[in-house]
Amino acid sequence: MDLPQTSVSSPKQLEPSIFLRGTIAVLLGTLLLRVAGGVATGTLNFYLKSFGLEGLEVGFVAAGYYATELLLAPVFGALTDRVGRKALVVVAPVVGAIALLLYPLTSSLGVLFLIRVIEGISAAAAIPATLGYLSDLTDGSPHRARLMGAYEIVTLLGITGGGIVLAPLLWGALGTSSYPFLALVYILGALVFAFLLPNIGVKVQKRRTLADYLRALGNRRLVRFLPAWISATGVIGLWLVHVQNLLSKGKTLEVSNTQALLGAFTPAEVSKYLAWFAIFFLGGLYFWASRAKSERRTTPMLIAGGGLLLISVSWLMLNHPNILGAPLVALPVLGVVNLWFPVLLIGAFMQAGFTPMALAYLADISEDFPEDRGVVMGLYSIFLAGGNLIGGSLLGGVFVSALRLDGVILLTFLFTLMAFFSVMNIRRLSSD
Repeated sequence: MDLPQTSVSSPKQLEPSIFLRGTIAVLLGTLLLRVAGGVATGTLNFYLKSFGLEGLEVGFVAAGYYATELLLAPVFGALTDRVGRKALVVVAPVVGAIALLLYPLTSSLGVLFLIRVIEGISAAAAIPATLGYLSDLTDGSPHRARLMGAYEIVTLLGITGGGIVLAPLLWGALGTSSYPFLALVYILGALVFAFLLPNIGVKVQKRRTLADYLRALGNRRLVRFLPAWISATGVIGLWLVHVQNLLSKGKTLEVSNTQALLGAFTPAEVSKYLAWFAIFFLGGLYFWASRAKSERRTTPMLIAGGGLLLISVSWLMLNHPNILGAPLVALPVLGVVNLWFPVLLIGAFMQAGFTPMALAYLADISEDFPEDRGVVMGLYSIFLAGGNLIGGSLLGGVFVSALRLDGVILLTFLFTLMAFFSVMNIRRLSSD
């Protein structure tokens, strides 16, 4: 185990075996953490639903995680440039494991909020360090976009596979007793990083000033991109925090007479339908990541906006079948479904192009600030946490409390419009 960061040659001179070892360690460790984190988030939705909670209450608990990540990600991102990436990558999952062990001990909203704060600390430390490491690993490499895409595929595979597929199964079998098991998975991820991850980054020797960081964070390309990324991550937060909760049968939420999808499914049925969404989304991630070298960064982002528009329209038609109904048909793989559901899956495939291109775009910008790369890549956490806080807790809580699932659909559409105009502005002013 080689925790101390050492000054080494530029990552451009890495031996192929070191590059391969670093890639495998990052992807395997990330997969373990994302699966455990996804299951924890999914089971928390069912835990809150068992108390009859939705809307603002669910958003309040989620805010503990996202607000903490938003505030601390820049601090930890800067710290990685001082002490190295690996130390934080190893320690962060241990903090997350401690948080998971606390869940079964309480049913208090306030205490659950504080537990999510601890999880937010773990994420704020882990994500900037991991992305900074990946950026170091791919410095000057033609494989950057593909590796960033692979990171997102592993991330989404863990979140969706854990939160959508495994969470209902574990909750049904173990209830809150699933959390100690998830804590062990976090510890396993920490061990993967500790023993398999090679040190490659150059430890920053020069003390950085506030002006250095403001110069990096004030980059025009970043400022132009901010609305698009906040919108995209706002959609993610909105869906992760509220969709499972709204679709599931619960203690107080009855099947709606005006919204066909509201409270209409058991957890297992929710898992089945969202699993199809995840499959098409992951397929889209792989497809768009593989085309990274032949596409302008903004092209898949615009296609992703079209996908979100399809998803919004499809959800509206599924939730209000009397507006413009579609026949129920038997499809060989999906079974008996409304025809709007396949349209929604096409939208999921299209939507997936945004994140791998956005990460590659951020890594491209970080090359202009090699000594502050941890700060720049830490923006991923800031954008992710900020968008999730806005979409999942602030606006999401208000829209869901007022309009239930229609609020999710309307806010998704509004986020789509903001992202579209932001990306068009980037495309107009640059060759990205």
